[in-house]
Amino acid sequence: MLYESLKTKKRKVILDTDIGPDCDDVGAIAVLLSYAKELGFEVAGICNCTSNIYGSVTADVICDYCGYENIPMGIYSKPGFYDDDSCLKYNKFIAENFSEKYRSGTFEVLPHVSFYRKLLSEAEDDSVIIVTIGMFNTVAALLESKPDKYSGLTGSELVRRKVHCAVSMAARLPSGREFNVVCDYKASKVFFEKFPHNIYVSDAALGETIVTGYKESDDMQSNPIYRSYQLYTADREVKCVNASFDLTAVQFACEGEGDVYSLTKPGRLEFYREKKFPNEDATRFVEDEAGKIYFMKKNISDEKIAQLLNSRIHTFDR
Repeated sequence: MLYESLKTKKRKVILDTDIGPDCDDVGAIAVLLSYAKELGFEVAGICNCTSNIYGSVTADVICDYCGYENIPMGIYSKPGFYDDDSCLKYNKFIAENFSEKYRSGTFEVLPHVSFYRKLLSEAEDDSVIIVTIGMFNTVAALLESKPDKYSGLTGSELVRRKVHCAVSMAARLPSGREFNVVCDYKASKVFFEKFPHNIYVSDAALGETIVTGYKESDDMQSNPIYRSYQLYTADREVKCVNASFDLTAVQFACEGEGDVYSLTKPGRLEFYREKKFPNEDATRFVEDEAGKIYFMKKNISDEKIAQLLNSRIHTFDR
């Protein structure tokens, strides 16, 4: 197998998430913690790549609810990045109603560069997998960071030494524009062009047809995972379910290649500008034997993948 999964070798995971513009990030955290419980690997930290504090608190709430207290949290430290009302459909409610730490002012979160550099400086060589299910501003900042109190290495050197690979939800096959890339396309270019290890990618088309979540229930109001899905989908005809963009990346990080997923040949991402858009923020995947980017392919039906993911989301139901 090309990819050494968490099922095969226990490495630490750092999850980077834009928890707020969609609710599948919450499902992805539940899936990750379900696998961590089964396989015994460590979730070293969760970084919120938006500057929305409610997202960071919501990630902490989900971890606490699932029995994983005190997982370090990071946040994008520059204000104004996806922290407006459009990103508050559920996470402000979750923070204010489920987090005693938030209400008491004791919630702790590190600025994104310090978060990454601290965790990586403390890690063994080749011991970390970074799973990104949001924009790339935080990991790009890590790659471009300078030596500091945590390490005398540059960010690129830290990543080369401490990180094994990245698994990402991003882009669209064979080409086109995709949310996680376009939100900060300059950071996306830094990540895909300068990340020193293999990147395994779940593209938007892979997860958008896999529907996961919950059945509506009055008995689950104390479950913050359910409440996140319920609140986010409140204005939809079909409630409490959502596409599974982010969940598939987490699932692959844990399961790897096998019955569910396989991988394309290696390649690279080229950035280009589509005619009606002003920025060079669309991408196309080009096969290249020297490339380090691989896209995931589904081996089984959407329905079967949804069943597997739902079983993970519901691990902690009570």
